[in-house]
Amino acid sequence: MDEGKWSNHYQTCDINAVWVKVMTSDGKHFFFSDYKVWQEVKSHCEKNFVFIEDLHLQFRSHKCIMDVRNAEGLYLVRSVMGTMGGPSSNYYTVGVLKGKEVHKQMWLVPELIMEKEMVDDPSQCFEEAMIFNEKKKTNRKKQVQA
Repeated sequence: MDEGKWSNHYQTCDINAVWVKVMTSDGKHFFFSDYKVWQEVKSHCEKNFVFIEDLHLQFRSHKCIMDVRNAEGLYLVRSVMGTMGGPSSNYYTVGVLKGKEVHKQMWLVPELIMEKEMVDDPSQCFEEAMIFNEKKKTNRKKQVQA
């Protein structure tokens, strides 16, 4: 992640937002607080046959670096959890696809406290929120054909 690019971007933006910082394998950076940009990241990855090398969540100076090494896919959604008669909590749920499992972490926002971890089947994920590592998919096909 190019922290110089981030610093330049951050100086012009809302410091009270929770930011998602992404760097793809072709060196392109995406800095966003509007979740809709995740679809632009997905489109960029699919069109250019690249994948995400770095994924960070950041609130003010608190930065959380996601471990995306060896990921076959990445998943990012906004989530809400509530209880009857109680307050609701907002989250970013980040998932890493490894084999046939998506390892998810729920990050409370804006504090960015990891509150819950779970493992799900990919069928339990929103398809539009998953970005696949096409190179790993191609390698898997080659391994099966061999």
